[in-house]
Amino acid sequence: MLQTLKKYWFVCLVGVLLIGASIYFAYDQNKGKLPGKSVGGEDVVFSIGDQDITAGEFYDTLFNEMGVAGVYQFMEKAVVDPSIETTEEMKTQAQSYADSITAQYQSTYGDQYKEMLLTALNGVGYSKLSDLTDYFIHIQKTQQMIKDYINAHADEYIPAYVEAKKPRIVSHILIKMDDPANPTEEETNRVNAVKDALASGRDFGEVAQELSEDSGSAVQNGSIGYMDADSQLVSPFLETALAMNEGEVSEWIQTTYGWHIIKCDVSDTETLKGYDEFYDALATYYPNLQPKVVWEKAQEMNLDFKGNDELQNKLLIYMGLNEKDEPETQPETTENTENPEGQGEDQNNAEDQNGENNGEQGGNE
Repeated sequence: MLQTLKKYWFVCLVGVLLIGASIYFAYDQNKGKLPGKSVGGEDVVFSIGDQDITAGEFYDTLFNEMGVAGVYQFMEKAVVDPSIETTEEMKTQAQSYADSITAQYQSTYGDQYKEMLLTALNGVGYSKLSDLTDYFIHIQKTQQMIKDYINAHADEYIPAYVEAKKPRIVSHILIKMDDPANPTEEETNRVNAVKDALASGRDFGEVAQELSEDSGSAVQNGSIGYMDADSQLVSPFLETALAMNEGEVSEWIQTTYGWHIIKCDVSDTETLKGYDEFYDALATYYPNLQPKVVWEKAQEMNLDFKGNDELQNKLLIYMGLNEKDEPETQPETTENTENPEGQGEDQNNAEDQNGENNGEQGGNE
């Protein structure tokens, strides 16, 4: 899960910078348009439990998020944060990634990194640089809430995804070739060395670690981790991997990178539930699942719009939820504003290696 977050948090933060030019206009145009009751002299936009979200707080969010998106951000934080316990592991992981993102911003923006990072944080509903760890903790909590919800409604969500996308954990061994259609004698000898090692009964992962020429996966006993039908792998590799049953080893297949032999390590659904990437992929497959989970929890916590039906209806449309819980439009969630692959890093390590390794593990199409 956290490897997924590492990949997408930076995309999310950087993506926010692109909308900056239009933000203040949206704030100025929307100011004063949300009537409601007042507390301490300020209008209340909505309440969750004992927490009142005032107009002043809401307008601060409008400065960076354009109208109803600000309401959703406040609501999501007010719902998620008290619903999931903050663990020491979450704090440690959040600090680690906060340090990593800060270092990346320093490298990219130099002396202006604090200003740029704060702008990005403002765009996802946070006001101070010190809030960066809180943002990462919130994302982890949101993922945990979605995971808990899926497990509680497994029959509703899991079978359709598994049938459509065929999730699995896969390993491979690669022998690189300049011209895979016409291997040289030396390349053929390297293939035969792998064949002989496997034929002798040696463990696939052990052979991969010793003989695979994909350095990125070899150190992981050949594992490229979690994948499914949406993984960005070259067609021969993807098609072969998806057709295999758990424990099977393929024949040699040819891609532009060389010859591969593939092992399906896991395809059993119950075993896959032990992988956070499985739940990340489910959340992607059902694009309005996260707002639905947040909304249902908000109802349990007595969300009250103080008679502002117009705001409530706009929020439901923004979340992609109508009376039948069918998607209309989707919110840009704080977890993953722009997800080009749709799934996690471990799901497709082949996508996330730099340099020559970027194509070796099945390869990007």
